Amino acid sequence: MVDGLTTLRRRLGSRAPWLKRTYGSARRVWRSTLSAVADPHFPRETTYEGSRGKAWFVGVQWRAPSIAAYFCGEDVRAGPAGRVLRHSIPGRINRVAGAGGLPMVRILEQDRWPVGLLGRAIVVPQEVAIHTDLPADSDALRSQLLTSKTRGDFRRIRHANFSYRVTTDPAVIREFHERHNAPLVAHRFPDDGWTAPVEHMLDKLGRGGELVCADIDGAWVAGVFNIANETSYDLGTLGIRDGDETVRDKGVAAALIVRSLERAVELGRGRATLGQSLPFLGRGSLWFKAKWGGMITRNPEMPELHMFMDVRNAAVRRMLSATPIIHIEGDSLVVSTWLEPGERPARDAKHFPGISRWYVLAEPQTLAAAEAQLSANEWVAPIPVTLRRDGPPLWLGEQLQR
Repeated sequence: MVDGLTTLRRRLGSRAPWLKRTYGSARRVWRSTLSAVADPHFPRETTYEGSRGKAWFVGVQWRAPSIAAYFCGEDVRAGPAGRVLRHSIPGRINRVAGAGGLPMVRILEQDRWPVGLLGRAIVVPQEVAIHTDLPADSDALRSQLLTSKTRGDFRRIRHANFSYRVTTDPAVIREFHERHNAPLVAHRFPDDGWTAPVEHMLDKLGRGGELVCADIDGAWVAGVFNIANETSYDLGTLGIRDGDETVRDKGVAAALIVRSLERAVELGRGRATLGQSLPFLGRGSLWFKAKWGGMITRNPEMPELHMFMDVRNAAVRRMLSATPIIHIEGDSLVVSTWLEPGERPARDAKHFPGISRWYVLAEPQTLAAAEAQLSANEWVAPIPVTLRRDGPPLWLGEQLQR
């Protein structure tokens, strides 16, 4: 076929560039169509490894390195990648989990998977949304925001002596994108960070977009690009000058959240949204946003991932203990965590509105020792787990269904 095309192009002479463009376009269309047809049957796979463990992702690419870091450790790195035959995935799940790893699969066409397989997993939203309802005046807002969890943030904000300004100047927006947002994303998410084109911000300037800037001693150090919608004020893209960690340590992210919420009240908005976060309740983005009174909710546009966790494995229990996982149960969001002996049970449960139930898994003797504390919290559901390394897999999904 190649020889035939070459001969035809020679005969066509000056029409050869047209043929090349046409043939190239057809080839791209064919490849795109073939990829779309193949994805459910040959989904993409990537292995991630770190000092704490190994994770296997199927059909999951966006934010995958950041998700894997919760299990594998901050030194996570991508390993082999390619495509896998769908029919071989159940066996691979068993082998990966049996070796102490974490399989995470985006399931398409659920009715075509083996009966019982999906019940072993928990269904995790790739990201969750968070919002907070606002009072009518700034004094009431301050009272709402000042809690035992935020007092330290307010002290850092006062000590840093931030000043603020709001702008819609396109030239300032461009500088913010180049010197604040892009460096911060590159610094914090080197493997899977993505910076939207500056035109995305500029297009929103006429539709409520504005930049809240933070200065120290007259020097511009950070900002956040927000959108004032008709009924809500949406906190958006954060940026710190040159991604400077010393500025971040001064509490500038908290300062911009507080000033943005004040701005929302000034504009008469009754609700503010604080963006999307990965569904892990360790000391990260979600925990930080929720302590300002935010409610965690599902975003129906986010993909749902099946996470297969065999709690026989120490790496799985360590992850559940350090970073309780938000997952979906019916129409609700719930949390699963592992309680180690001597730990204070459900220590953070009250601090996350929007979570309907906390499943606390532990060995029977650990639950017995914590019975008084657990029984005092109606949102907590203790799940006893008897660990036998040589026994059958203890899938988290099946443990919760008991």
